[in-house]
Amino acid sequence: MCVTRPTGFRAAACKAGIKPSGRPDLAMIVNDGSRRSAAAVFTRNVVVGAPVEIGRRWRERYLGARGVDRPEALRAILINAGCSNAATGQAGIEDAMATMRAAAGALGCAVEEIMPSSTGIIGHRLPVEKMTSAMPGLAALLARGHDADDAVAAAIMTTDLVPKASHREVELRGHQVHLGAVAKGSGMIAPRLDSAGDVGGFGAHGTMLAFITTDAAIDADCLQIALERACRESFDRVSVDAHPSCSDTVICMSSGMVANGKGASAEPIHRSDPEFFGFQSALTSLCQELATKVVKDGEGATRTFRVEVRGAASHDVAERLARAVIDSPLVKCAIHGKDPNWGRIVTAAGNAGVRFDPMSTSLTLSDGHSAGVEVYRSGLPTGVPKTDARLISAMNADPVCALLTVGEGPGHAHMLGCDLSAEYVKINAEYTT
Repeated sequence: MCVTRPTGFRAAACKAGIKPSGRPDLAMIVNDGSRRSAAAVFTRNVVVGAPVEIGRRWRERYLGARGVDRPEALRAILINAGCSNAATGQAGIEDAMATMRAAAGALGCAVEEIMPSSTGIIGHRLPVEKMTSAMPGLAALLARGHDADDAVAAAIMTTDLVPKASHREVELRGHQVHLGAVAKGSGMIAPRLDSAGDVGGFGAHGTMLAFITTDAAIDADCLQIALERACRESFDRVSVDAHPSCSDTVICMSSGMVANGKGASAEPIHRSDPEFFGFQSALTSLCQELATKVVKDGEGATRTFRVEVRGAASHDVAERLARAVIDSPLVKCAIHGKDPNWGRIVTAAGNAGVRFDPMSTSLTLSDGHSAGVEVYRSGLPTGVPKTDARLISAMNADPVCALLTVGEGPGHAHMLGCDLSAEYVKINAEYTT
């Protein structure tokens, strides 16, 4: 079980006729909790789909209020695949609202308690009538268990080859807290997610979606902070093709229904509580697993690689260097061909737009388990031949691990990416045709 593993959640999926394949394409995750809270992060793209517009407005209202003035937390997430409802203008927002009203009617809650999320081809209007007609049947299917979870994970897929799900369990204050999640993503993957009050700033960005549930009793502001931190160390650390989506979304809902063995409810977690760090760790680990699954399922991907940068002037500089290497088409091709091309890696870092001293730089390639092989040091290749057994082992690993040290500064960061194959080109050349 994943999204219905935590107490207080039900889920379902059905065929609404959105996908041309006729496969399931409409899903819902419902929070029946008595002490609900929610958090969300979205793409920083300035060109976004209608669901992101709606989501940003909801978050502003929800987190901007306090106490009795705070609106009800989300009751449900309504997800469709096959149409991203992006580049559809005001009509797209009205279409999304129509589906939200249908979902709210089926659940008996307010429209504002429904969060829409869409993935698929850009520029197409939602088939609203098909979706609203399917809503009563979808609500009737809501259940807990493996079948419900598996149905949701499959229904939100687009070019994904495999469904993606995860769960965690952590003890907090003597209570067993559960977290579960589903995600989708295969192409147009390089999420750079926002935080509350931080919107826009990046250019055109398929879609990475993740939906997380937990029964932790946790304050809404605390949950938002935990989610933002978790995303920084997970989804923001992966890239398939350096092209973030206009629909990237991560939503976390809490039911607050965790209880000890005697049925007593737990007190809500606040940011200053020691238990916050235990929850934060479990949430980050959950998101990291999902992010890794997204990269491994990258369109046309056959192998993954991890770039770690150390010794940079700052963490931000280290991230820019690692991202430049991960996103380099030439590096991706080298990984695909198992070619230990140190020159491509070092020069990709050199194109990141930040300065570092090549004479204080070294590059080590490894399989992630052994010490690896230093192939570049102080501005020169070390002369290790491609026939070296350790180097062959490193380049045949999955992931291939590259450690790039650029000085003695405090900055360090890592990124995870995948190779570039002919299949990626084929998939994307035929995506809308």
